Amino acid sequence: MNLFKRKTTTLLGATILSMLTISTGWAQDDYPSRPIRLVVPYAAGGGTDILARQLTKKVGELLGQPIVVDNKPGAGTAIGAAEVAKASPDGYTLLWGDNATFALNPHVYKKLAYDPLTSFAPVTLTVRGALVLLTADRLGVKNVNDLIALSKNQAGKLTYGTPGNGTPHHLAMEAFKLRAGNLQIQHVPYRGEAPAIQDLIGGSLDLMFAGARVAKPQTESGRAVALAVSGSKRNTAMPDVPTVSEAGLKGYASEYWHGVVAPAKTPPAVVAKLNAAFVKAMASPELVGWINNAGSGAEWTGSTPVEMQAHMAQELKNSGELVKTIGLSL
Repeated sequence: MNLFKRKTTTLLGATILSMLTISTGWAQDDYPSRPIRLVVPYAAGGGTDILARQLTKKVGELLGQPIVVDNKPGAGTAIGAAEVAKASPDGYTLLWGDNATFALNPHVYKKLAYDPLTSFAPVTLTVRGALVLLTADRLGVKNVNDLIALSKNQAGKLTYGTPGNGTPHHLAMEAFKLRAGNLQIQHVPYRGEAPAIQDLIGGSLDLMFAGARVAKPQTESGRAVALAVSGSKRNTAMPDVPTVSEAGLKGYASEYWHGVVAPAKTPPAVVAKLNAAFVKAMASPELVGWINNAGSGAEWTGSTPVEMQAHMAQELKNSGELVKTIGLSL
């Protein structure tokens, strides 16, 4: 190759590189230029789906492009999560995940098509909340200490229900049992909270952790007793009910949480723009009012991407220790 050809080739290469760099910058500056897809790994119409749709409607308004929810339920959120992990890292495919997605699945599934800490770029935490410890009124227990005493006196005879294996309800109760001295209470998994609560008030189930929206009507009618809430602070939907820690089991706390992530290697500028929109939306009076009136006691909880990454890592560690102790596998 002569000098002229070498210079021409070098110049052409530099020009192409410059154009690619400029076009990438333009793409990020213009982001989003089309609708964004949000994969929600739960069925349409459920609590998680409603939360996601309510929040992303506002986020879409702030970004100037709609966010379209795509429900991909199955395998404890693993199917939807795996799909997003393989998506193009351009900011146009996001995932709404939770405890199961980022903290539990790696410990209970032998084969998982994603790694919660390396397959995604965290955007923000979105929601956190606590569950209510309910007992059937017929048991005659009025507080946590009563329940612990009864459980020890009737070891292996009491039953607790959950919406299924590996749910926050399941882990909350197993953590409670361990913290209280390895109580022997039998697990009965159901297909959702509704059938479990029906058996609780019907007489064939003794206790359960339930969402405040489900628990409150049963306690107000006198058919169930709310002993405590699982979180580190009281539930705003049932403020008179103490936390488990306040009720006598010091240091206990178990909460559910949700968050939004993008595929790994999504440009930091895109992640930052998404984060700003989500955090602003969660702080808006209309969304704060909506979640306060929803009756669940959950709350919006925005974060930085770095904070979410640290939270995921800690929760992954905590869940691993609990899963190992109780021998949970799916």
